[in-house]
Amino acid sequence: MDIPITPGTFSTGLPYLAFGSGEPLVYLSGFTMTHGAPPPGPQRRRATALVAPFVAAGYQVFWTNRRPGMRVGTTMGEVATEHAEALRDRFAGPVPVLGHATGGSIALQLAVDHPGAVDRLVLASTAYALGPVGRRFHRELIAAAERGRSGMHKAAPAITRNPLLQRLIAVPLWLAGRMDRPEDPSDVKAMLLAEDAFDVRDRLAAVTAPTLLVCGGRDHMWPPEMFHETAAGIPGARLTCYPKRGHNLLAAPEFSTDVLAFLGSR
Repeated sequence: MDIPITPGTFSTGLPYLAFGSGEPLVYLSGFTMTHGAPPPGPQRRRATALVAPFVAAGYQVFWTNRRPGMRVGTTMGEVATEHAEALRDRFAGPVPVLGHATGGSIALQLAVDHPGAVDRLVLASTAYALGPVGRRFHRELIAAAERGRSGMHKAAPAITRNPLLQRLIAVPLWLAGRMDRPEDPSDVKAMLLAEDAFDVRDRLAAVTAPTLLVCGGRDHMWPPEMFHETAAGIPGARLTCYPKRGHNLLAAPEFSTDVLAFLGSR
């Protein structure tokens, strides 16, 4: 499938790639080592593969990252406000928002603080706050970035509980991190610290958009109860769990099928 791709920047400085044409669907990316749109090459091909099912269904998918130049000390509330202003300036009304991992944290903060910006909400691999494994991973990523190194191999415990498998997958994770290593780690540090302080557990009832939360049974960034507590706290939210999937569940065929069914339901 040959998908037209249009790069752009929202009014508040958020970079995006617009894939295809049709009704808008805003996709807030998971964690990235740099605050920019995926460049041509492997990163863009991966992004294209993730959004392809939604483009085929008639959506124009706005793959969105955080604003470059984020200052350390920025709060998740400030990040959400940047997104709300960007969406209001770009679109005529509320739009469906799909957020994965870090993007899911932003999407949830957005829906809590600015409910009028979100038409339908899909939260993938995220919860009302970071889990303990996620917090530890963030601390290790920050320390590695400040030394100019890749810390992505520290994500292995979030992928598997098996010590042998952790050692086996650490090498490809480390290599992947080196390919995407930023020259200036300040954006990474700012976003990680903002997400570390993120916690909307007591405000979940403020979400007014119909919500689907999707998680993997093998995603160890959060204990399973945090996914259930998040869904239970959002009025009318649905929770879908794939027992054999992990953190990166967006490529799973059942994910796009379930999300499209949710987006099309009224």
